Amino acid sequence: MTTVKITGVPFDDIVPEIQEALDTALAGTLNLQQDALNKDNPVDSGRMASSWRIGYNNPPDADRGEEWESDVGVKWEYTSKITFKGTWYISNNVPYADFIAYNYPPSATKAQKDWFTSIANQTGNVFTRQFNKVKP
Repeated sequence: MTTVKITGVPFDDIVPEIQEALDTALAGTLNLQQDALNKDNPVDSGRMASSWRIGYNNPPDADRGEEWESDVGVKWEYTSKITFKGTWYISNNVPYADFIAYNYPPSATKAQKDWFTSIANQTGNVFTRQFNKVKP
């Protein structure tokens, strides 16, 4: 009979480290993507730019409202803990969000036509960079 002995960090001690790294990487990714959507949003009023919200298991269903007046780029903070469980969303519920995200006419001073999809398509790469920074 052969006995195999494995040395190193016990498996039960590795899992929490990996879970913590996944949680941290996802939180960083969601916040960076929300920041990019806020910053690169081509509408100058600020209402749409500041209505990008992070949601857990359901897309958030609120926006800043027509009466909202503030500086461009005020971020809507997600205040609960972000974990690598469930389904996460970054959404925007102003009535014209779909048009601006997918059909915005390009202008030399503000944004390219595919500003939204350019950001959305980088989410996997952003997560990989965030995870590589914190992985055990």
